[in-house]
Amino acid sequence: MKTHIALLSVLALAASAPAQSTMAPLLTRAWDNHRSGWNQQETVLTQAHVKAQGITYITTIPVLGDARGVESQPLILPGVTLADGTTHNVMILPSMANVVRGVDATTGAGLWQTPPLGTPITGSDSLGPNGPGAMCPGANQTIDCYQINQYWGVLSTGVVDPDTSLVYLVAWISPDGTPQNGKHYMCVLHVKDGTQAIAPVLIDGTNGTQTWSAYMRKQRSSLVMTSIDGRKTIFFASGTIQELGTGAAGWVLAFDVATNQVTAALPTTQGFGGGIWMAGQGLAADSQGYLYAVTGNGSFDGVNNFAESILKIQYTPPSGQTPASLTIVSWFTPYLDTARSPGGYPGPTSPAATKPAGISAPSEAVRPVNAAMSPSMKHARVVKTKNAQGKAVRLFYPRVATPGAWWDEDLGSAQGALLESYGFYVVSGKDGLAYVTKIAGLGNTMPTDFGNAKTNCAKLATLPVWLTEDPGPVDPCPQDPTTLNFFPWGKTRHMHMTPVQYMSRTRGQVLFAWGENSQLHAWSVAPSGTLTYLAQGNEFASPNVTNTPGGMPGGFCSMSSNGSMPGTALLFCTVPYGDANTTVTNGRLLVYDPDNWVTNADRSQTIPVLWDSQQWNIQFLFNKFNPPIVDGGQIYVPNYNGGVDVYGLTPQPAH
Repeated sequence: MKTHIALLSVLALAASAPAQSTMAPLLTRAWDNHRSGWNQQETVLTQAHVKAQGITYITTIPVLGDARGVESQPLILPGVTLADGTTHNVMILPSMANVVRGVDATTGAGLWQTPPLGTPITGSDSLGPNGPGAMCPGANQTIDCYQINQYWGVLSTGVVDPDTSLVYLVAWISPDGTPQNGKHYMCVLHVKDGTQAIAPVLIDGTNGTQTWSAYMRKQRSSLVMTSIDGRKTIFFASGTIQELGTGAAGWVLAFDVATNQVTAALPTTQGFGGGIWMAGQGLAADSQGYLYAVTGNGSFDGVNNFAESILKIQYTPPSGQTPASLTIVSWFTPYLDTARSPGGYPGPTSPAATKPAGISAPSEAVRPVNAAMSPSMKHARVVKTKNAQGKAVRLFYPRVATPGAWWDEDLGSAQGALLESYGFYVVSGKDGLAYVTKIAGLGNTMPTDFGNAKTNCAKLATLPVWLTEDPGPVDPCPQDPTTLNFFPWGKTRHMHMTPVQYMSRTRGQVLFAWGENSQLHAWSVAPSGTLTYLAQGNEFASPNVTNTPGGMPGGFCSMSSNGSMPGTALLFCTVPYGDANTTVTNGRLLVYDPDNWVTNADRSQTIPVLWDSQQWNIQFLFNKFNPPIVDGGQIYVPNYNGGVDVYGLTPQPAH
């Protein structure tokens, strides 16, 4: 019966797929190394078509071995010739169970499937007993506090080399399924049949006092490939599971394609912390091969420790007897965690230090206790103000008792927008503040610069702005960073989505951003770096969560157009109804018109919805960090049902 249903779904997908569509190669996360999120080669979907025909759900492509399916973004290599002589647009779908499928991206038909690349980590396996004040529920701590994921295998999005038709994936493998014995391997597969081109390569490296394999790392950040002077190198980043515990560090590693070896490894700290997460997004890379990343909480000294920092990294390939190297050549750091969290660093064995990555310490500290308001919120200081639109705002400053909780207000909760043609790298983290750094020189903050916050912020192209929500007249570059420790209306506005970059014919460079418990926002970027608020949507992320701290992770979006052709630009977003970090929750797919906005009576502008899955009662489980992607007239939405949902234009009735 299941086989029959699957066959019918494939036939339906083939019947509704545009006959003359051309698929663009999707070789890396978010379409390009700038992480723009914009497919500029979409020739089928247009604003007029969506308005006239609407969108319909077609089928679900199953991802095997894991209840949740994929955490990595699907990749597509068009025009691949298989052993039987047929040609297909191959979509690569690695599951968290380390099983990789190759399917026809147009029809959804299975082409090949690998055996497990190795035994994945079992999500319910214990990291150790929870101590007093632990932030995870239950007797034992696990990788994922709320055990959303069944397994942890291929977590990051890989990268495809179109010249060799090889896909590179990092798999998390453990002989017994425990995280304590887990190791990471680079697996290189032929896109035509899924066979391994080489034996899996163990990932490891040492730099200073840090060794990659010495502690439990989590490699969530996607891979990126550069080709400088004909030498291809793949880079990827990671954090540590217990992100402030002993030996915790963020890492950037280089994998040489010619020799299939890890050639350089760079820890972001020699102290603790500084993980590179960016909600699964990969390092960005410019045309010269410089890499860009944002780190999370931890230690900073501007010499060997670069937590809470925006980084520009240079890779020098090996030459003769000189080994390869990775070097932080420029950085900007807006604040110190020691100043952000009263009481300072709580120590490497405290609950705030040993909590697993993936939960927010301030958020956990304000959650309701047995359905009652937490003491942190019950005694919160409330400030009433008005934002730039004249609307009333209430800012809640919770009295968080957990020592060190505000160390966890990560700058690196999202990847930034690399606008190389403008010379800027725009970064926003859990505060929802956007920092416009100059890629020619990020500023090179030193500890003495924190003595004058305004002087430090003067290193930026412009003063920071509130990207995800306007809290009113709150200084975005305060001398006392504890003034940033608030929740607007009692909810977080964290940024996890990488801003989508769109060069509008009428508005110039536009960024779309969607923070937690907020609406979609559009901003223009001037050649000077000035960010100007333009418009927002009416739809909220996590609308069903009424309690503090609200829901996670906000919206995730991507864009399509046929170059700069008028009327072809569309913005596709998914948002959760509930809190996707603590529960498995339903999601909502929205298609926006990024060009033709609605002017309201107060002269503000609203980004209109062209299609909404809610209106058609379409149900799917929200995939926490995976945006929809559009290619060849079809919309692919990774879900937590164990697959990838496929949508397309509603077929026209036969005449």
